[in-house]
Amino acid sequence: MPDEKYDTVDLRSEFDERRKRYERLIHLVTQIINSAIEHNGIRIHSFKQRVKDYTSFFEKIDRKNYDDPFRECTDIAGCRIVCLFLSQVQEIKKLIKEEFEVIEVTDKRTAKKFDQFGYISVHMLVKIPKHRLKFVEYSDLGDLICEIQIRTVLQEAWAEIEHYLNYKATKEEKNEALLRKMFSLSGMFEVADSTFEEIYEGFNKMVEQKHDDSITALHLFQFSKEFFDWDEEWDKSQERKFYRLSHEVKRLNIKSISDLQDILAKYPRELKRYEKTRELASPIDLIRAALSLEYAEKFDFIVGVRGFGDRIKSDVLERKYKKW
Repeated sequence: MPDEKYDTVDLRSEFDERRKRYERLIHLVTQIINSAIEHNGIRIHSFKQRVKDYTSFFEKIDRKNYDDPFRECTDIAGCRIVCLFLSQVQEIKKLIKEEFEVIEVTDKRTAKKFDQFGYISVHMLVKIPKHRLKFVEYSDLGDLICEIQIRTVLQEAWAEIEHYLNYKATKEEKNEALLRKMFSLSGMFEVADSTFEEIYEGFNKMVEQKHDDSITALHLFQFSKEFFDWDEEWDKSQERKFYRLSHEVKRLNIKSISDLQDILAKYPRELKRYEKTRELASPIDLIRAALSLEYAEKFDFIVGVRGFGDRIKSDVLERKYKKW
């Protein structure tokens, strides 16, 4: 019986005391990871964090028959990073190695046999590095371990499905027909993950390649990154915005990126002033401002906003800017 091995009153008391520190630990780990991911421009699907409650903690140490619960239970504090693509798993794994003291790394994908499956992800056990422990508010966190899981959206989906379908019961009953279907489905998920990665790499190469001079959404995006020194990634949101811009540019009978660049070159001071009045002005905003200055009411008609050009002119041509 559990009570024979653990003094549950003392165990609960110690857990409640330690849990406060684990909550501070997970808060700090979350801050570090989010900052590193944002700084490196990695777009993830989701980030989750938690500290085990006592019931979950006790169930695990009882099931695992731990002799030293607080040392052996390494996932009291844990977080899960769900990525979009396989390559991001490795990118984030590298970041975590740079930001934390890594105790252990387990790649569930390589740990499984070819005919096995389960929830596949990279698990890392980490501690707060010594240079961060110098700060007094973190000085008592040095002995605590946090588990970080990294997986893709499809790996996360498979984990949820597998848990619901209760694969272990199916295996114990030796239902070969169901097992075969589950193996097949697992393989399809893995192929899909790899295929999404190939498509992702293909899009990245396409964006990086030298473009021709025609007006397309992708060419306008590439031009914007070069002309405005803009650091954004091509995604569905950018595709929609630049697709609309490409139609506006074409309706003005602008035939090439070079022609558009010539128009922008006419208004360097005006665009600089416009950018000053619009703190979050994007390259699309600046291109539209230049087109408005060049084509006046014709551009208002194309974008379907009456007085658009007048507002642009008021932003860039007011007397307060004459000192520029």
